[in-house]
Order: sequence, then structure tokens, then C-alpha cells
Amino acid sequence: MAIEAVLPGVRVEGLAQLSRQLRAAGVGLDDLKDVMAAIAAEGARVAAELAPERTGRLRATIRGNRAARKATVAAGRASVKYAGPVNYGWPERHIEASEFMQRTDDVMEPRATEMLDQGVRDLIARLELG
Repeated sequence: MAIEAVLPGVRVEGLAQLSRQLRAAGVGLDDLKDVMAAIAAEGARVAAELAPERTGRLRATIRGNRAARKATVAAGRASVKYAGPVNYGWPERHIEASEFMQRTDDVMEPRATEMLDQGVRDLIARLELG
């Protein structure tokens, strides 16, 4: 992932370097929480669309996180223990892998990069750093 011109004259490769550059510019990592939360929410929406639906219980457990350093999407919980077998499959039980989370990654990779780029640009403009 490369983010061009996040800060004037700066090319950033990867989230770790982005975090360092933003800290150097006076942006706290907590300021990135909203950007990462938006990416995670979009990922959760996409995953819920791609998840197989028999009863809707699995789809109802799909959620994004709110963290400063990453955007993750999780599915399942104690009451819906079958999220893993539905996604990855379980040959011994004749459950085929649906790979809805992997397909979500494929859909979200370009979207997340665009959303992160735009979110950081908006943050820089809001904080009047650029």
C-alpha cells in the first residue's frame, strides 16, 4: 500500500511509516480512529453481504473494530461458533468453505487504500497541517 502526498513532499509506504510521518507532523494516532473505524465498518458491511445466509445469525455477528492502528472485521461469537467452519470449511463434516472473509479482503483492499488516503487527507486539512 502506498499513499502518495499525504503530507506535502512525502511518499508513504505502509501503515507503520504513515503513523511515524503523522506523529512527526503532530497528528496523534487517536485521530486515526475515525478513519480506521470507517474502513472497518465498510468491511463489515461487505462481509455481511458476502456471508452465506440461512438464518441471518452469522451475518448479524459481523462487526468492525475501532482502533487507531488497524481496521479489522470479525464474525461469530460464543452463540455463533460456526463462523469459522462456514468461512474455512470442514471437510470431515462435509461443509464447503464459503471464504466470505477472504472475498471481503479482495473487495476491500482497493477501497480501504482509497478510504485511508482520503481520510488522512481530510485529517491533515482539518488540523491545518498541509
